[in-house]
Amino acid sequence: MHLHPLAAVIGSALCLAVGAAGAAERPSLDSLRFEFDRTQALVLAQAQRAAYPAYFRRAYARYPNLPAGTLEAMAYAETGWNHVRPDPAQDPHDLHMPRSYGVMGLYHGGGFADQVGEGARLIGRTAQQVIDDPESNILAAAALLDRALAASQGGTRSRAVARSEDLAPALARYAGYGASDGGLAAYARQSFAFGVLDTLQRGVDAQGVRIVPQALQLERAFAPEQLRKLRAPALRVDAADGSVRVDDAFAREVAGEVRLAPAGDVSTKAVDFGEAIWNPASSSNYSTAGNAMSAVILHTMEGSYAGSIAWFQNPSAQVSAHYLIRKSDGQITQMVREHHQAWHAKYHNNYTVGIEHDGRAADAGNWSSAMLNASARLTKSLCARRGINCRTAWNGPGYDTWHLVPDSVRIKGHGMLSQNQNRYDPGKYFPWTNYYTLLNGGGTPSPGKYWVDTFADATGYKWPSTLTPLGTLYKGTHYVYCKAWGQEVRVGDSYNHYWLKTDLDVGPAGAWVSAYYLSRWGNDEARDNSGAVIPDC
Repeated sequence: MHLHPLAAVIGSALCLAVGAAGAAERPSLDSLRFEFDRTQALVLAQAQRAAYPAYFRRAYARYPNLPAGTLEAMAYAETGWNHVRPDPAQDPHDLHMPRSYGVMGLYHGGGFADQVGEGARLIGRTAQQVIDDPESNILAAAALLDRALAASQGGTRSRAVARSEDLAPALARYAGYGASDGGLAAYARQSFAFGVLDTLQRGVDAQGVRIVPQALQLERAFAPEQLRKLRAPALRVDAADGSVRVDDAFAREVAGEVRLAPAGDVSTKAVDFGEAIWNPASSSNYSTAGNAMSAVILHTMEGSYAGSIAWFQNPSAQVSAHYLIRKSDGQITQMVREHHQAWHAKYHNNYTVGIEHDGRAADAGNWSSAMLNASARLTKSLCARRGINCRTAWNGPGYDTWHLVPDSVRIKGHGMLSQNQNRYDPGKYFPWTNYYTLLNGGGTPSPGKYWVDTFADATGYKWPSTLTPLGTLYKGTHYVYCKAWGQEVRVGDSYNHYWLKTDLDVGPAGAWVSAYYLSRWGNDEARDNSGAVIPDC
């Protein structure tokens, strides 16, 4: 399939779509260009993937113990079925992950295992063939997984095809994150295994990727404590005292006694954002110096979520970010406290919070709704808690080269910063206009919502009283639905009997917060930012 005819077809379709819309509804030139480029890239990727199913079938024929679908799920979890070719000229110190190669995203040293070299040796081909040739790349991964499966079965290896659930130890061994050392490193491997099996369980059918869903029992693959963490976000965290508890709704969903992770497993103490799992980076990879926290920088990992967790825990990495977000479901892991300096943006680390997104900037299909929504929730929370104006987010096109934007833009990409000319993430396919809308609600509150400012973090309650705390509404700008008269909240001469129904930043929707916390109004007043009286519930 050639570029020019394909571009003509896509261009014609876009022109028809624009012509059908009314003049007032016509999209901007930037949005048209974005849709054109993204659609073209997705169609080209689908054409390139056409040969992959045959390569997978030949790999299973050579390694018959591997259950069908596993290799396809591994490729999807690692690269989205894209044949990855990193730029060899890029300085490894400028990367946030060791380079990975091919459809299967195999590592070639650089701090992780040499999967390329080992896989090439196992299949009798050169390392360069494994890097360049998609079929050799898939075959090398199959050989490595088969070896890991044999090692996990010890001397009792069966000739039968393994059950997919039984692959979890082999997948963890295969992951390529270097020598395991303690529970935190083991968690990254478990996360890789979970990502593969979860993909296999859900299935995929999009842009030429087809993975038939399987009815798996993940409880057979992971211990209950592991599975609770791997399926999160399911934790409620109080950053003030470092306490953590399993979310009640999730606890009802899975059987068994609710317990925190045992000693040595992924830690769950003192995070800044209530949805996040706390899984700290190596202390060699960030600075405890103060962070002004006045801007948010978005990245792509150029690798996988599990791989990034493992790399940020490697003392030799010399790189980190505050948060990582998983593509499949929006799980958020925090690895550096916000008030410390993660090493993610060179000379800008002292005032920025870094958010790494699963996947690769060059992948037009990378930006799942789950990951974008989770990222927007996190950034909105940062705006509220750290005094960042969400309306200063970039609201223009993305780029596939370094592109400097003004310092007044306080929420932007890594490739929009000075002194970061070697990066362009999150790339030209990141939907900045959609993200801006997610952060700012399209500019106006929805019907039945009223914008208010609060001067401090406020505890949310089940009723207009202080009897049953549910969570926290962070300091900043929020919407509320209505007001009700309730228990007085008083500090000195300041008091308020009104309570406001709202959705908490940490905790459930439809909770109550005292109007005492309103910034602009006095005692027993409950008005929105424009001065309008908030209606009764």
